[in-house]
Amino acid sequence: MIVDCHTHLNRYTPDMPSSLRERHAQLRAEMEANGIDYALVLSSYAVNEERPSTEHILDVVRDDPRIGVVAGVSYHYRARDLAQLRNLLEGGRIKGLKLYPGYEEFYVHDVRLRVVYELAAEFAVPVMIHTGDTYEPSSKVKFAHPLEVDEAAVTFPDVTFVMCHLGNPWFADAMEVIYKNGNVLGDISGFTLGNFEPRFEQFIRGKLQEVIAFINDPGKLMFGTDWPISGLPSYLRFVETLDATPDELEGMLWRNADRIFRLGLGTGD
Repeated sequence: MIVDCHTHLNRYTPDMPSSLRERHAQLRAEMEANGIDYALVLSSYAVNEERPSTEHILDVVRDDPRIGVVAGVSYHYRARDLAQLRNLLEGGRIKGLKLYPGYEEFYVHDVRLRVVYELAAEFAVPVMIHTGDTYEPSSKVKFAHPLEVDEAAVTFPDVTFVMCHLGNPWFADAMEVIYKNGNVLGDISGFTLGNFEPRFEQFIRGKLQEVIAFINDPGKLMFGTDWPISGLPSYLRFVETLDATPDELEGMLWRNADRIFRLGLGTGD
């Protein structure tokens, strides 16, 4: 079984379909072609013509049992945004929350986010956090450094945090925060634009294998691609070459996402 815990239905380039339904169909076709059993779609911190709202995504995928939705949360939320999040959480319509430091200028331990973390704790959903390099050069990566997650994790021990992209390129800092904090996991998404180029793939493989060895816990990492930014077939081939134990691979490929997002995929075990 494979769960891709990190995909998007945003329109990043003009050559992508303009319709959200077409992009959903494109994702499903990619899943079918590559043996992906379930995918989580993350909405953005912003809503515009290229970045659909959480509600719009939920409407389009509502009859799709193999897609779950994680709601993007802006640092500049309004009271009505929080009320809307509560309604979605109460209805069990979203699987988690996502923050975008770097793309927005804030640190994840900012006091303004306390209410977001309290919501996550109340409804037992994880908070995904962008860490490391950004897709947009105009963003400021100092806000996305993985060490910033440590303070939030310590302050809110009842919240499960997911460090997206393992803080790339600050892998050593990311693996220490994950190793140290029982409530922090990492996803391996977004290491490359498109498909892996051989030399860079070799570099990233070495870094990820250091992370796996240092953390030494099969319950701490999750497979994700950042599709459509990163290519699914290339990412799967990359994972197949990792030097990891069967338990580590199974945890990464689906068990950990199934557990923390409460997907119910392993209930028949």
